[in-house]
Amino acid sequence: MKKILVIVIFIISCLLFLIIVYAGDVSEKLTYNLNRNLDVDWGEDHPKFTQQNMKVDFLDLSVKWDMFNIVFTKSQSALILNSITKIQSNKCITNISFLLNIQIEMKCDEIRIDYKSTNWVKNGETNISSNFFFERRVFDDLYDKQSNFVVNIDTTNLVINKINLGHHVIEYSFVDKGNMELMIDGEVVILTKKHEGLNIQTVDFNYFYLNRNFFNNTIKREITDV
Repeated sequence: MKKILVIVIFIISCLLFLIIVYAGDVSEKLTYNLNRNLDVDWGEDHPKFTQQNMKVDFLDLSVKWDMFNIVFTKSQSALILNSITKIQSNKCITNISFLLNIQIEMKCDEIRIDYKSTNWVKNGETNISSNFFFERRVFDDLYDKQSNFVVNIDTTNLVINKINLGHHVIEYSFVDKGNMELMIDGEVVILTKKHEGLNIQTVDFNYFYLNRNFFNNTIKREITDV
């Protein structure tokens, strides 16, 4: 038994040695591939990426960059994703760890977001968007790719439409296939996928983005009639 343990420990030690020795080469290769993929022009329907000094550290399981800019396509569609026009993050580092879930922690000096404001229509206790709609596939795609993720974002400055809101900590994860939990500075926000659209519940308010069919048959028709 002791002989087997010695052999196992020796093999593990060799593997760790190889990882440490070649970590630099692996990091360079991963950095090259990441930057190359971000530089690809995926067409007019896809966001454009611009990055400065983006590097992968294989040994630390981290990615850092000086600037990462995402410019979204200009579209006349009222899909909720088209409300965002630009996201820029400066001086960031993202660490990945594997526990029960995949933990992603991102720390930034600054995150800037430009977006088109939502117009809300009061319906009882619920505020319904009158200019953007929700599509289930967006929520489903996010769940398929990040259902086991816990993402934590800590930014010293959060700038929304050129207004600096200061330091914020944001964390999100999926409760199940139909619910996402969002924590903003410790305050819980629940996003729930429903047949009629997306429900967003905060401590004090209730918001709703109708799906495309309900939006076209209610909100859009009311605007046209007016």
